[in-house]
Amino acid sequence: MTDESVLRFGTQDNFVEISAVVERDPSLQSHGDVRLSIGVQSYGFNGCNALWVDRHVLRMFAGQLAKLERSLAGEAKLNSMSPGELELTVRSVSPLGHIAVMGSTAHRFKADSGSYLHSVSFGFEIESAQLLAALGNSWLSEYVKP
Repeated sequence: MTDESVLRFGTQDNFVEISAVVERDPSLQSHGDVRLSIGVQSYGFNGCNALWVDRHVLRMFAGQLAKLERSLAGEAKLNSMSPGELELTVRSVSPLGHIAVMGSTAHRFKADSGSYLHSVSFGFEIESAQLLAALGNSWLSEYVKP
């Protein structure tokens, strides 16, 4: 596995940052899948998580994000392998090219007498130029078809 650069959407105060470690060992069934570490800060709420995303889901998200960047219409969705650990949507919210980033990340912690769900939901708008930066200057660029 190798570390890649950070994918970041947001401003100084409200952001989602995602780093990735891609499974590179071809002998493993998980070859090409990605272990994501996500950090979120949104209007005073914050949290972090680590989770797995299937390589096919990641390719689809990268393609949807590239289409959104070109047309400034539609949306791109990214979901974790384990349901509810990550739900990320990047979408157009106006015909003028305003882009929103929204979603949630969660993890269930087990204790001696039960389990407890910890989660954070987020949502904010970004400049559309961040889409191109995400596609070209982060680990996600590996999943974008030319």
